[in-house]
Amino acid sequence: MSLAGELKALDLDAQEPTEAYARDESGTGDYPPQAVVLAHSVLDVQKVLRFSKHRKIPVVPRGGGSGKSGGALAERGGIVLSLEKMNRIVEISRPDMVCVVEPGVILQDLQVAVEEQGLFYPPDPNSQAWCTLGGNLAHNAGGPRALKYGVTRDYVLGVEAVLPTGEFIHAGHRSWKGVAGYDITQLLVGSEGTLGVITQATLKLIPLPRRVATMLAFFPDEAKAALGVQKIFGAGLLPRTCELMDGPTMRALKGKAPFQFPDEVGGALIVEHDGNGDGVMEDLAQSGEMCMEAGAIDVVAAQDESQRRRIWETRRMISVAMSSIRPHKISEDVAVPRGRLVDLINAVREIGARYSLETACYGHAGDGNMHVNLLFASAEERVRGQKAVDEVIQTAIDFGGTITGEHGVGLAKRAFLAREQGPDLIALQKRVKRAFDPEDLLNPGKIFP
Repeated sequence: MSLAGELKALDLDAQEPTEAYARDESGTGDYPPQAVVLAHSVLDVQKVLRFSKHRKIPVVPRGGGSGKSGGALAERGGIVLSLEKMNRIVEISRPDMVCVVEPGVILQDLQVAVEEQGLFYPPDPNSQAWCTLGGNLAHNAGGPRALKYGVTRDYVLGVEAVLPTGEFIHAGHRSWKGVAGYDITQLLVGSEGTLGVITQATLKLIPLPRRVATMLAFFPDEAKAALGVQKIFGAGLLPRTCELMDGPTMRALKGKAPFQFPDEVGGALIVEHDGNGDGVMEDLAQSGEMCMEAGAIDVVAAQDESQRRRIWETRRMISVAMSSIRPHKISEDVAVPRGRLVDLINAVREIGARYSLETACYGHAGDGNMHVNLLFASAEERVRGQKAVDEVIQTAIDFGGTITGEHGVGLAKRAFLAREQGPDLIALQKRVKRAFDPEDLLNPGKIFP
């Protein structure tokens, strides 16, 4: 009997593997599992993990497959445990200002549901239209609004999870505050599905801002754009988003963006403020003044929701627009202290020149998290690109930053973890992993070199 057949005999929704479950958005390769189980309940998850323990077969939890680190790939075969069918918004409570969700809920669906009730769940990764809450929890997802509101971890009050042994636990609380015992909830968030399978989460909600104001500032180069970021913060302003795009990014967008911008643009900022009164527009105007002081060519403020959407459509189309420079790319999500943004962009450009590769940088300037793109057209250039990645990541570390700002380690960056973290710290984390998963059956091979 096939592995899928054995799992079906346990009354599980099991199937032979399909191509869709062999890959994710990381581009790290195809890893077909031996079987796929679509879990519909906590009991299904427990059955799979108990079967895994009995048969010594690896299990890889999976959400929407939108991950960029290879965290949901069955590198060692075994079972892909999909949580996509556990997709209920169990509850939205206005009095408690919380929601309770299953891991298969699409992030955008949750955001729409809570905003209809005047509430707000801020985390907003670019894949929000199809990424799932389970994946967000596993990788502690961020996004543009993390600048003001923080990342996924900042909104998780409690979780229900199944451990690799099949044991069910409830960690955390429904109240906004609670400090009893070790914070197992926060340990599970960001653990990339290596310690347990989250089957339900209680998330904090906040009031929905009644006003949002957005502007796009054009600069002659990215250095002046980065100076604009410093001046905005120096003026005591805290935008909810502050996105920077370098010169190559703007050239890739030219003629494709939903509006025209000056030919001489060599950098740009998208700045957005929110709140509940006239102060929102005042803050936006002051941010615009700071950009002009930094040398902006022009500042364009959205006059209505339609114009706001066009500005953000421009930001979201960057990845596709890059294909006008080269058809393929390697994209990294390193983060550095905000004051080193220009240093990072310049270093990336120098690295690209050494390897004869085009580069482009854009991302969350407000918190120093940049998406570094190495662009190429051939297999030979890809080899050079992989060597260049090594230098990009080392540069971020040398600048006091990190190998990953929001995508996670997974398979893609496990070889670099030891550059950022010392052997004692890695050994400690491995001991934590063994405490939860002594036989290394749950998402094995991820994170650690």
